[in-house]
Amino acid sequence: MTIQKPRVGQFTFEQEGQEGGRYHSRVLHVPSKYSGLTIGRGFDLKHRSSEQILKALSEAGVAFGDAEVLAKASGLYGSQAQQFIKKHGLEGFEVSPKEQVILFEQTYEVMSKDVKRICDKADCVEVYGPVDWENLHPKIKDILIDLRYRGDYTPATRRRIQRYVVQNDLEAFSKEMSDRELWNTVPSERFKQRLAYLITT
Repeated sequence: MTIQKPRVGQFTFEQEGQEGGRYHSRVLHVPSKYSGLTIGRGFDLKHRSSEQILKALSEAGVAFGDAEVLAKASGLYGSQAQQFIKKHGLEGFEVSPKEQVILFEQTYEVMSKDVKRICDKADCVEVYGPVDWENLHPKIKDILIDLRYRGDYTPATRRRIQRYVVQNDLEAFSKEMSDRELWNTVPSERFKQRLAYLITT
């Protein structure tokens, strides 16, 4: 099967799952004990309201009846989310490749806007300077959004990388991304893939 690709965020899309195999992403899954019920490439129901879930799934083309059931997983995470799958007999549930892409693009757009919001915050600008978002190097932008997507774009990591985002300095940004100690909570493969993406011409 040809994998349908998103219009944006190809790097993050590839990191968030795969087609077939152990990490087949179109089935319901709970990536960690802190994760909510997740659909596709990172569409996590934990922090979404039932109304938001129902709206997003319906817009993606998921059958309304299925969307209604999944909306009840709002706020659940870890073992609770795993039990929800069993309780509702959803082990065989799967979204289509197109639905997966639409859900990913919805999430990626939200994350992109949030990174820009953080960069534009008065306190962030005061400390590090303004970011020229529209002209920011595409690779820096992609990795910033990927950091936010996984929860790695924090005040602590911004202390190390934000000045180079402001300077639009890909080389210095990449050097900070190569510091394993700074990114010690990031899975090894994600860490390596981020760095490879930045340094590949």
